[in-house]
Amino acid sequence: MIYDCIVVGAGINGLATAHALLQQGVTSLAVLEQFSLGHGQGSSHGRSRITRSSYTSPKYVELMQLVHGRLWPQWEEEAGQPLLHPTPGLFFGPGMSQYFQSLQSVPAVLRHIEEICPEEARHRFFPFLFPDSPKVLVDHTCAVVAADRTVRFLARTLQDHILEDCQLQSIDSGPHLHLDTTRGPMACRKLVITAGPWTSRLLPQLQPNLRPAHQDVGYFQLDPAGNTGVGAFPVWVYAGSKADDSFYGLPEFERPGVKLARHRTGPHGDDPDRAIAEQLPEAAAHDLLQFAQKQWGSQVKLVGYDACIYTNTSNEDFILDHWPGDRRIVVGAGFSGHGFKFAPLTGQVLAQLALYGQTNVPEFERHRQHFSMAAAASW
Repeated sequence: MIYDCIVVGAGINGLATAHALLQQGVTSLAVLEQFSLGHGQGSSHGRSRITRSSYTSPKYVELMQLVHGRLWPQWEEEAGQPLLHPTPGLFFGPGMSQYFQSLQSVPAVLRHIEEICPEEARHRFFPFLFPDSPKVLVDHTCAVVAADRTVRFLARTLQDHILEDCQLQSIDSGPHLHLDTTRGPMACRKLVITAGPWTSRLLPQLQPNLRPAHQDVGYFQLDPAGNTGVGAFPVWVYAGSKADDSFYGLPEFERPGVKLARHRTGPHGDDPDRAIAEQLPEAAAHDLLQFAQKQWGSQVKLVGYDACIYTNTSNEDFILDHWPGDRRIVVGAGFSGHGFKFAPLTGQVLAQLALYGQTNVPEFERHRQHFSMAAAASW
């Protein structure tokens, strides 16, 4: 059998791409997943993610207006359940000014944004202290994404097309693309690679451009706890004075504890097949606790742990482009820890690039050069 299209990787972007292909009428379709669906080795597992309009790059501010205004609502209607759960969003720290500067480029979003002083922010958002923030940005477009439920919704629509425990080992060109997999040889007319941290193993030429980075995520109980649920407790991003000094967090959602992690990128790649610790490593626990105590000023107790992996580009921009050696192959990579919220868009883009060579999404086409293979600078 020769498939019209094969998607490699059943994380959020692979599932979103396959879902968009189905919507375009492609039924001769397979999604290859090297592990079991929903595994914990990659980037798409876990209960929650942040969605927001506030970004340090104007192009993402603009794209989020499409994603929030049309694409997530379409998914929610199809899923028959809410996937975004509104909650305030806070952006603070010594490096937060770049967020407000970027928002100025999309005036329509400014009506959803407040800039307030730390005193007012402390009054409204207990137990945050904002000790090193000259201003606090409040983004009212923010929400918690029900990540696990989103993945399961997409997987249900694709249940007849997903091949689990099917690892792609090599790709050969010919009249059709021939794939060697652990479940035997396969062939297709178009191929989309959304393999997360394993992308540069399949396409070694991308190794200088992509860096997998292990992330340790802690879940903490606050004392006094107050209301730490969605709607009351914010999602938030702390922008430090240095590039590697950023943290983020989410309210309690479908598991005990508020979520806290350091946003870790950098040129030193980690092994995507690393062994995952059974509990939060001591050094990471100390780092997160030190930050929590400074920002919340209260006793905090570790109640849970997750690990995931980013796939970073040097500028944290995505790669959404044809493979230069063969335009039948499309690559979606480098989602750098902020790609989940864009999945309704990136899936549509990757599907249309594979089928038509271009998209009918003017918001993307205006910025397409930034997501090209050529723009993916070496680390």
